[in-house]
Amino acid sequence: MNNNPKSNTRQYSTTTYSSRNKRNKKHSQNKLVFFILLALLIIALIVAIAFVVADLVGGEGEDTSDSPVGTETPGGVVAEGHSMSCAYDADDSTYMLSVTKQSAGSYFSCEFEAEAAVGSVRLVSSEPDYYIRGCEVQLKINGEWVPLGVFGGDAGDREYTSSLPFSATAVRVFLTENADTLWAINDLSVKDQNGNAVALRSPSMGTNTPGGEQDEVTTTPGSEQGETTTTPAPETTQKIDQGTTTITVSNDKMYEGDLILVNSNYAFRFPSSQASLLNVYNEYYAKDYHCNYFVDSSVQLEAVASHALLEMANALFTEKGINNLQIGTGYRSRETQQDLSNRYPATAALPGYSEHHTGLGVDLQIWDKDKKVTYAFDDTTPMCNTILTWMNANAYKYGFVRRFAPNKDQYTGITSDRWHYRYVGVPHAYYMTANDLCLEEYLAALENCTYGGNHLKFEVDGKSYEIYYVPAVGGATTTIPVPADPSIYTVSGNNYSGFIVTITRN
Repeated sequence: MNNNPKSNTRQYSTTTYSSRNKRNKKHSQNKLVFFILLALLIIALIVAIAFVVADLVGGEGEDTSDSPVGTETPGGVVAEGHSMSCAYDADDSTYMLSVTKQSAGSYFSCEFEAEAAVGSVRLVSSEPDYYIRGCEVQLKINGEWVPLGVFGGDAGDREYTSSLPFSATAVRVFLTENADTLWAINDLSVKDQNGNAVALRSPSMGTNTPGGEQDEVTTTPGSEQGETTTTPAPETTQKIDQGTTTITVSNDKMYEGDLILVNSNYAFRFPSSQASLLNVYNEYYAKDYHCNYFVDSSVQLEAVASHALLEMANALFTEKGINNLQIGTGYRSRETQQDLSNRYPATAALPGYSEHHTGLGVDLQIWDKDKKVTYAFDDTTPMCNTILTWMNANAYKYGFVRRFAPNKDQYTGITSDRWHYRYVGVPHAYYMTANDLCLEEYLAALENCTYGGNHLKFEVDGKSYEIYYVPAVGGATTTIPVPADPSIYTVSGNNYSGFIVTITRN
């Protein structure tokens, strides 16, 4: 007998079974749900990626272009796989420029709200690991892009400061062949000569690589048919706007001319002959000049400086009725300077290092014929003040500048010397006076005005001037590009590195 009460009990499964068709239908529904969920996940990932890409390509920020304030700042693809974006800070007039996988030829540019005399362009990275390597900062001057300088691979502040007030309408960052960073962030800002921020607007991006603006391809005259050469795109150079030619000059000419710099660092190269010097006293008597006083009747100057000095003294008499200007020292020989150096070793320049060797520098003073007294130019008498005021306003018209100003001793090495004037030529004297530049500063600034780059252009007294610098090359001669018309230009050496071409147009 079986005493187990469950031994005869039938066990049933709790699983409900259905037919095969019903089971297949249920399986298909499960598959559909799975694929729908998978599709939704993929779409969500695509949307997320799109937001990231949009942030990289077109960063948000206030923009001073014609689009409504607060809209997305224009961005765009520079080349395949490369992108730039920017965001504008209106308070600082600064653009934050982001670059991804940049390539040579890519650029970012901004127009100025108004034409400005640019004093500095600053490209600064706040993050040492994220900055642009190999980029050229350019200004748009007279409708052409002019390079200012190339920034290399160092992080931190990088600022181009100019002592020449280039009148520009736009700025751009142009990536050179050395651009090799995959990711970069920099702030770009511009200030005028007074240190005020220049308002930037209408940002744009592009490339000069294939697919963008192309270099010009021209056939070289005289070359075999089909042979081509690539010349820079016109936007990156600034050439003389008249017919040009070239002249070949001896590098010895670098030590001659109205703009040579002679100071404690650069000695004068004495020529084999001083035949170009004129006796100023004799020139005065040969014509009806109104400069009646000379410290020494043997004073000599270079011919161009001698005539300009007498014309200036004549103008002082014509305009002010003053003929009390007294001409002191002009040219000094090596022997004369040696004697002065022996007698005044603490103050006199060493022989060979005095500007008086050039025949372009002259010491002036004032003779009071009534009191029989000689006044230095730094005296405070009414007559001295009248003459000084007139000289400050008019000396440039005759090509003269006050050589040693009291606030320039860190450049000249000489403290205030109000009586020493130097002939440099009218356009240079005007520009130096108008911009408070001593000769050392001016010549250093001109080295940025290369022939293939930014020329210094300005107008004064009804004439227009164009000035550029050509460095001397190694060897015996240097080839200098000049206008085809030889009557409109002069060439001067600077006494240490190259040549300065000055073009004058009426």
